[in-house]
Amino acid sequence: MTKIHERPNLPTPSEAGSFVEEIDRMEQEREERLRVLDADYKVKKRAIQKEIDEGQKEILEDAKNQGVTKGVIRALVDQQKLKRKAAAMLERANSKVDELEDDDRSYAVNIRTALGEDFASFGLGAAAVSREDAEDEEDDEQDDTTAAVVNAVRAGASKEEWDGAGAKH
Repeated sequence: MTKIHERPNLPTPSEAGSFVEEIDRMEQEREERLRVLDADYKVKKRAIQKEIDEGQKEILEDAKNQGVTKGVIRALVDQQKLKRKAAAMLERANSKVDELEDDDRSYAVNIRTALGEDFASFGLGAAAVSREDAEDEEDDEQDDTTAAVVNAVRAGASKEEWDGAGAKH
């Protein structure tokens, strides 16, 4: 029968238990400190919200006195807020593509273009297309950079997208 050797370098169970107790004590401390921090955060958040709400109430009263309804202002503010969120989400999505290796990034851009997400579908692209169309009507001359951008957009846009881009502005 094989003899079982004790490990002489291991701590006793009670000594090992002290490590568990110490880690548990630290976990309890973390939980308490985070609870206090969360409570402080909530108090500060409520104070900020109250301050902003009071400022908005004054502005809404002024707007009402001028004949602008609260509903109109809220609708437009909500639209602006959604635009900011959409722009931030698009920026995050684009940065993920930008972080890809060169070959993968190029492939992703090609796929995105094939799905119809091209320069003309963005506000600035539509504005450039619209401006270029207006300039084309005035004269047929354009600088090399503008011509290159317009040609690239025209190549990636359907006729409906191209025609619609000028109508957006």
